[in-house]
Amino acid sequence: MRVPVESGEQMRQLLIDMGLFDKEHRIISEGGFLYIPLKHHNEALKSSLNLDGVELGERSFESTVEGPRSLEDALKDRMSTRDLEYLPRAYDLIGDIAVLEIPDEIRHYADAIGEAFQLIHPHFSTVLAKSGAIGGTRRVREYEHLHGEEKTYTIHTEYGFRIAVDLVKAYFSPRLLQEHHRVAQQVQDRETVLDMFTGVGPFAIHIAGSSECTVYAVDINPDAISLLKKSISINRLKGEIVPVVADASEYARFNFNHNVDRIIMNHPSGAAKFVADACTAIREGGTLHYYDFMGGDNPESLIESKIRQLVEKAGRQVGQVEEVRRVRDSAPYEYQLVTDVIVH
Repeated sequence: MRVPVESGEQMRQLLIDMGLFDKEHRIISEGGFLYIPLKHHNEALKSSLNLDGVELGERSFESTVEGPRSLEDALKDRMSTRDLEYLPRAYDLIGDIAVLEIPDEIRHYADAIGEAFQLIHPHFSTVLAKSGAIGGTRRVREYEHLHGEEKTYTIHTEYGFRIAVDLVKAYFSPRLLQEHHRVAQQVQDRETVLDMFTGVGPFAIHIAGSSECTVYAVDINPDAISLLKKSISINRLKGEIVPVVADASEYARFNFNHNVDRIIMNHPSGAAKFVADACTAIREGGTLHYYDFMGGDNPESLIESKIRQLVEKAGRQVGQVEEVRRVRDSAPYEYQLVTDVIVH
């Protein structure tokens, strides 16, 4: 990220709070600008910061890490040239835990990869590897411990908000950072919000941390709600979060009567089954944030068509499609998408 020198320290601190500042490379001062290394970025980041003079791009930075600077450098004497090509190029950072995805072709090198990774990235306390897919009603997956402290609990920071996470107990994805912020920025004071599949509550924390509103955060997983309660206790919130252990379908149908201003349906593999329930809760003119996995040449058109059909089947109408966007890649030629629609 390139920023004017006078904005540099403010931006550096903001990026640290967002969990995006790359501490393993040195900031460059050049021509009246600072070039700040990031762990990752997309165009949504620039628009969410809403600052003049900020540019995103690519360039080389000097490493702050002594010794090998990549897994390939660290393991080139232990693995064949062919096996080195399978090494993971990216990872998820959740608090002080790094999560790798190791291909089956080099799974037998998992311990060596974990050791090498922590050598290159010493500020991580734990290195884990994904083991299997997300599954079950509680949407959790298993992890293999590779190196460092044996733990799955951590505190993750997004935009200055602290989120309690236990990877084996409840679903959480750090890749939705921008989406948590984007939705929270739409919420107005005094809104009633229903987060139907809250997980550990990142949407709820962002929203209640930004607006004087009430968020009903629902999940069928009691461990997820316990973690959300921990997050509530360690953040200064403007609004109120009501944590609820319940089936989202039943809770939406029996606790609201067309009086919810906004509903978040971030369960892309299963939200379609709950749209009718959401339609019993949302008010006339309320906003529905619907997430789904879509592929094909025009996934945006597919999700828009799908949500219209689901809402109409529930006896309501989509009055306006406010936005359709790709949140992240979920598989080759498949995306997690969101559509924001106004329901009548």
